[in-house]
Amino acid sequence: MSRLVFRGKCDGVAWQKQIRDKYISEGTPDVPHLDVKKAIVRPVTRNLAKQIILKYEWLGTLVPAQLYYGIFFGNYCAGVTCVSLGGGGANVYAHKEWGVTPQELAYLNRGANVHWSPKGANSKLVSWTCRFLKRDTAAKIVIAYADTDAGEYGTIYQACNWICVGKGGSTEQWVAPNGRVYDQKLPWNLAKANGGTRKNWVLALKKAGWRTQLSNPKFRYVYILDKNDKRLCELVEKKRAPYPKRPGQE
Repeated sequence: MSRLVFRGKCDGVAWQKQIRDKYISEGTPDVPHLDVKKAIVRPVTRNLAKQIILKYEWLGTLVPAQLYYGIFFGNYCAGVTCVSLGGGGANVYAHKEWGVTPQELAYLNRGANVHWSPKGANSKLVSWTCRFLKRDTAAKIVIAYADTDAGEYGTIYQACNWICVGKGGSTEQWVAPNGRVYDQKLPWNLAKANGGTRKNWVLALKKAGWRTQLSNPKFRYVYILDKNDKRLCELVEKKRAPYPKRPGQE
């Protein structure tokens, strides 16, 4: 397997469904209700988001973000979203595709719900995340990705009326001898931290048994926050692609 975490490719059943089934035996905490209409979405701390992301999210890592939101049933958090402003986590030049400034592009880089989260909670969480971004930031557009290696086809984004704009490209990744996958910037990072040149670190990694591979292209979804920006709306519409379906659901 060659994942950012030690998980093989999901076939048939999405990771989120697998992980919910795994922890179902833990039961439901003593929440006052499970009524999605009464649930509250509000900003949360990075530490709270980290607890849920590391346990339930496919990649199992928390990348830099500026904003974190959670959906609550009483005092119990049932899911979180993590948002980066500037789109750097998606692609440092991602904003240029949409003709906006870096701060006008938001990237929903992580999101997960706990095993006892009721149906509809994830949709409410994503929808309210967009509301907060529209109200509190300069972002005009939000981008998110669906990774088919995790069994994801963007069902949550489809339910929230996001627009699919097709698949992104592949990037080079470094695979350690133990199967762990690292970003293409690994040789640069090693050179910066330890000295030497990128070229020398590339040679050293390959000599130590590392190899490179192309990343899995992911489906891209966008949601327009500033619908008064006609140029942006027209650009997104030109890139609109049909919603992808899970095999067997066509």
